[in-house]
Amino acid sequence: MITACSTMSAAESSCTDYRFSEALIPHVRELVGGRVRERVPGSSLSTFAIGGDVRAVVSIESVGELSAVVSLLAKEGQDYRVIGNGSNVLFGDGPLSIWLLKLGSGLRRTEVREGSELEVFGAVPLMSFARKVSSEGLSGLEFAAGIPATIGGAAFMNAGAHGAEICDRIVEVRGILRDGTAAVWRKHDLPWAYRRSGLPTGAVVSSVVLSLVMGDKARISEACAHNLAERRARQPLALPSAGSVFKNPSAERPAGMLLEELGMKGFSVGGAMVSDLHANWIVNPRREATAHDVVTVIEACQGRARTAGVELEPEVRLWLGDQAKT
Repeated sequence: MITACSTMSAAESSCTDYRFSEALIPHVRELVGGRVRERVPGSSLSTFAIGGDVRAVVSIESVGELSAVVSLLAKEGQDYRVIGNGSNVLFGDGPLSIWLLKLGSGLRRTEVREGSELEVFGAVPLMSFARKVSSEGLSGLEFAAGIPATIGGAAFMNAGAHGAEICDRIVEVRGILRDGTAAVWRKHDLPWAYRRSGLPTGAVVSSVVLSLVMGDKARISEACAHNLAERRARQPLALPSAGSVFKNPSAERPAGMLLEELGMKGFSVGGAMVSDLHANWIVNPRREATAHDVVTVIEACQGRARTAGVELEPEVRLWLGDQAKT
């Protein structure tokens, strides 16, 4: 049984109402120049195109604003989360009474440092950035040419593909702690693991310093094109989804292979379906799926995997809403 409690960290959820004070809205507005939207459909914030209203979405345009907002929310005991492209999130069908922080265009920039090091701010789209630096002959991010995440989100979850991970290129991570103070983590300070950075709960990535190397432009472009073509051939990129749903239980038997062997391709509930192209993707082909449909499919996949002695852990983040139990 999947619940809000079982799929999130202690700081992200409880099975009671989220802590949200409407009285703080004008104070947060003042900190960010009025950029607070209320009751925003989760379906407009996620690539799954599913979800009820999020109570307040705060657009953050600088590290200073980020620090001030996080500090205020922490001081007042408020729950908050951070969203990038929404490519790894499923919002629930009901309302979500929480502060959602979204890094804006002011944090969508890159600064050159020493040698081939670049400081890339949290809102920069990983996919387009990887293609840009690759076209300039900088090697190291060819694997990311098709990953639809922001740099901040990619660093927080240690995004990877084609046998590589973003931590392979990270020199340091800069961010804001739960109390609003700034922090810098050198690569060796964090316990990097598969789909995990080990950053503290509640920390927000403001920028990442990457080390890339000069290489042959033609070879790098060819590698990018190959990775992207493979992704397009194997994954239903044109359909609403949140990408890979489960973490791979092993490199030898990834989740997609396991679920395909177990006959889950094409399995559907309501408007949600296990992709015919890749069994580790659940898609919303007619844009009619509910979060309940998706969670039911997730549970069916987990149940089938258990018959093969495998426990599948969701990679997608399930933000199921106030007092969510499904």
